[in-house]
Amino acid sequence: MTKRALNIIVSLVVAGLFIWLAIRNVNLPEVWAQIQSVTFYWLPFFVIVMLFSHFLRAERWRLLLVNEGKEVNRSTLFAGVMLGYVVNNIVPRLGEISRPVYVAKKGNMNSSSLLGTIVTERLFDLATMILLIAIAAFFLISDVNFVEQVLGFETDEWRSYLFIPATGILLFICAWLLFRFFVYLEKNEKINHPFILKLAEFVSSFGKGMTSIRYVKNWPLFLLLTAGIWAGYVVMTYLPFFMMNLQAEFGLTLKAAVVLTMVSSIGVSIPTPAGIGSYHLLIQQSMWLLYNIPLVSALTYATVTHAVTVLLVFLTGPLALWWDKYYTLKNSINR
Repeated sequence: MTKRALNIIVSLVVAGLFIWLAIRNVNLPEVWAQIQSVTFYWLPFFVIVMLFSHFLRAERWRLLLVNEGKEVNRSTLFAGVMLGYVVNNIVPRLGEISRPVYVAKKGNMNSSSLLGTIVTERLFDLATMILLIAIAAFFLISDVNFVEQVLGFETDEWRSYLFIPATGILLFICAWLLFRFFVYLEKNEKINHPFILKLAEFVSSFGKGMTSIRYVKNWPLFLLLTAGIWAGYVVMTYLPFFMMNLQAEFGLTLKAAVVLTMVSSIGVSIPTPAGIGSYHLLIQQSMWLLYNIPLVSALTYATVTHAVTVLLVFLTGPLALWWDKYYTLKNSINR
C-alpha cells in the first residue's frame, strides 16, 4: 500500500468518525426534511463572494511572486488557486502541491520556489486566523471560560499559554538553520554527490520561496487583500443564515458569522477530504453551544453550506482551467 493511499484511508476514517459524532444525537429524517425546506435566494450572492475571495487570494499570491522576475497571467494564478481547492477536496493537502506545479509549468518557473510561497501564504493565513480567533474569543464570545474549555486550556496557569508561541519560535529557528545548511551545501564546490546536490537545490529554492514575503513591495495592498479574503469568508458564513431564517429566529449577526468562520477554518484545516465531518461537527456543536440552535438545525446549516461550497468548487475549478487555457492560447496567437 502506497503512502498516498494510506493517507486517503486514514483521512476517510477520521471523516467517518467526525460524521458519526455529528449525527449520533440527531434524527436524520428530520435533517433531511429541513434540507428540503431551505431557500436558496442567497445563493447567487454567495457564488459572487466566493469567486471574488478566491480571486483576491490569487492577487495576493501574485505579490509574493515578484521575486521570481516573471509576470504571470491573472487567469493562470486564479486557475491554479481553483485547481488547488478541487484537488484538496479529493485528497487533503495535495492541492497545495498541484497549485504551484500548475502555475510553474504554465509560467516556466521553479515549482520548488512556488511551493515555498504557498507555505508562506498559509503561515500568514494561520497567523491571521489565530489573531481573529483571539478577537472572537475575547470580544465576540462573552464566555471566555467556555473558549478555554473547548481549546483545552482550562487552567489558571498563565505559563501554559506560552507553549504554542515558544514551540513556533523554536521550529522557525530550526527551519532557518536547516535552510542555511542546505544553501551552504549547494554552494560548496567540494560536494558533488547528485542526490545531495538535488536535495540542496530543492531546499534552497523552497526556502527562497518561503522568504518571498520579504520582497513584497506593496504591504498595504497585501494586508488589504488579506482582509478582503477573510471578509469574504465571513460573508460566506453569514449569507446562508437566511436559508433557514436563522438571523431572525436566533438573532445570528455578522458577529456570529465571524465566530463561526473561525470555527470552520479549524474544521477544514483538519486533514479530511473537503473537510467532511470535521466541518460538520465543529459548526454543529458551536451553533448549539454558543447560540442555542437545535442540533438538527445546526447540522442542516453545516450540511447545506458545505455541500454548496464543494459543488461550486468542482463546477468553477474546471471552468477556470478552461478559461486560462483559452486566454493563454488567444494571447499567444495575437502575438
